[in-house]
Order: sequence, then C-alpha cells, then structure tokens
Amino acid sequence: MKQVFTLIWALIYGQLVGYIGSAVVGRPYSAAMAAMISVVFAVILWLVPKAMSTDQK
Repeated sequence: MKQVFTLIWALIYGQLVGYIGSAVVGRPYSAAMAAMISVVFAVILWLVPKAMSTDQK
C-alpha cells in the first residue's frame, strides 16, 4: 500500500514540477514525459532504502 501512495504522490508532484519547469524554460509541457520521469524517481525511492539496508545475517 505504501508503494501505491508513493506512486500517486510522485505522479502529482512530477506533473507540478514538469509544468512549472516547462514554463520557466519556455518549452512545451508534456504530461506523458513528466509522468515517465515521475515513475522513474518513484522506483528509485523504493530501491534506495533496500540498497542501504545494513541487515547482516
């Protein structure tokens, strides 16, 4: 369930940052590109804590 909420918020924030970023740079806004980048960052957010785990058996 935590992954679903992370994905939803990543998409929301990604669209917001993509829209503002495209306006600042002066390029056309692409919702699909912003969504793809958001999903990539969400996956990175899921993998970083697992990679940093210090559990040794």
